[in-house]
Amino acid sequence: MKSISKLKVGVGAVVILALIAVVGAKVVMSPTDSYLVERKKAAEAVNAASIEDRADLDKKYTAELNAKLVRLVGGGKAKGFSGKVGSNVQSAIADDGMTPGPDGLFLKSDDGKVNLDVTIVQLLKAWVATADAGLKSTDDVAVISDNETFYTDVFADDAAAFRFAELPVKRKPADAVVKALLLGASQDGVPEGPNTLAVAIKQGARVYVLWRDVTVPGIGACGAGRVAEEQRQECFAKHLPTQKGYARLVSEVQAMVDEAIQ
Repeated sequence: MKSISKLKVGVGAVVILALIAVVGAKVVMSPTDSYLVERKKAAEAVNAASIEDRADLDKKYTAELNAKLVRLVGGGKAKGFSGKVGSNVQSAIADDGMTPGPDGLFLKSDDGKVNLDVTIVQLLKAWVATADAGLKSTDDVAVISDNETFYTDVFADDAAAFRFAELPVKRKPADAVVKALLLGASQDGVPEGPNTLAVAIKQGARVYVLWRDVTVPGIGACGAGRVAEEQRQECFAKHLPTQKGYARLVSEVQAMVDEAIQ
């Protein structure tokens, strides 16, 4: 009986030590998960602060998050973008409840015409999980970058983005996923036509989103008096390839891709 009791005690001690080891073990998070946890904690801290302290606290946390974001995403280098690297994280909390685009680095081209956001696939997936974009959990950039809400959040200019047409990209690396779109912006329904040329590129773990203003002549067959508002985008996509300036748009898209991909 005594030997059995000693055995039980020994087994019990082993179990207790094992439980202590499990409880005491540190959970190893990926750099992205660690950043997202810090992002959430920062937002909670700012929201919990008094009105008097909130602005200073937000500034402090935003600076810390941006420093971590630079290390996480990398340098954000691209041909034609030699200026200072910024960030699209302007605050630790959402502005008036709006969902921002994926956290990333922001650059302006040397000629001031092209905007560039650089992020990584994991942060893109984190955006999909929180955005009201009708997207299931995915890291498929071809799917995400065909979504109007994605560009609405990335541009962050208080206007909704509307997809008018996709443009072909002929030259791209075999490991790259590229989506090029003509988009229009409006705060009140579908606009008359597109005014933005946007390109999303996934290469390796990085995702590049470039956009610039563009002038596209209207298409008579798709005018307000010809088709209903809800049919305007489909009409534009159908007739665009036959328009005089189509080849120029395709060339501009290719130039943007060539500059972004190293």
